[in-house]
Amino acid sequence: MLRRIFLLLLLLALFGCASMSETQCQVADWQRVGLQDGAIGMAESHLADYVKDCAKVGVTPDAVAYRKGWDAGILRFCTPANGWREGTQGRHQADAVCRAQSGYERFTYYLSAGLQFHRTGEQIRANNHEMQRLQSLLDTTTKDEEKKQLRFELQQLDWEQFRLRNLINQQRLLAP
Repeated sequence: MLRRIFLLLLLLALFGCASMSETQCQVADWQRVGLQDGAIGMAESHLADYVKDCAKVGVTPDAVAYRKGWDAGILRFCTPANGWREGTQGRHQADAVCRAQSGYERFTYYLSAGLQFHRTGEQIRANNHEMQRLQSLLDTTTKDEEKKQLRFELQQLDWEQFRLRNLINQQRLLAP
């Protein structure tokens, strides 16, 4: 699993921002490029970026080979495990690239579950920040009525955090 993540990050670094260098355009195996793009969930339309960049050096990408590779690669990406991973990282746009692929229903189910997990985690972090802010106010205030109100708010947030931690533990069980 760690090796897969490293490979995906490496591929993103190679193909994520700029499309291709002059040398890469000249030696590209377009089927392999398509396979790699599909395997990391890149939209097939990324081929247009290659066409544009490679045209500057007189190279025309082989669209048929690219599409053949991309079709195989996207099947590797549109899996329940990747849906969960994309969702837990808050990347809902992965849904669009898998929409017409076989296994879309399972991918999107786990993407949705992962997004819920992500949102719960974000709420826990926001609540922690708010609790720190309220605690800081409590530490500095001298008025009894303010202290009482701040303690009440902290108690409410503490209960909410308890509920959210239970929820996130339940959501974690949905992982493929």
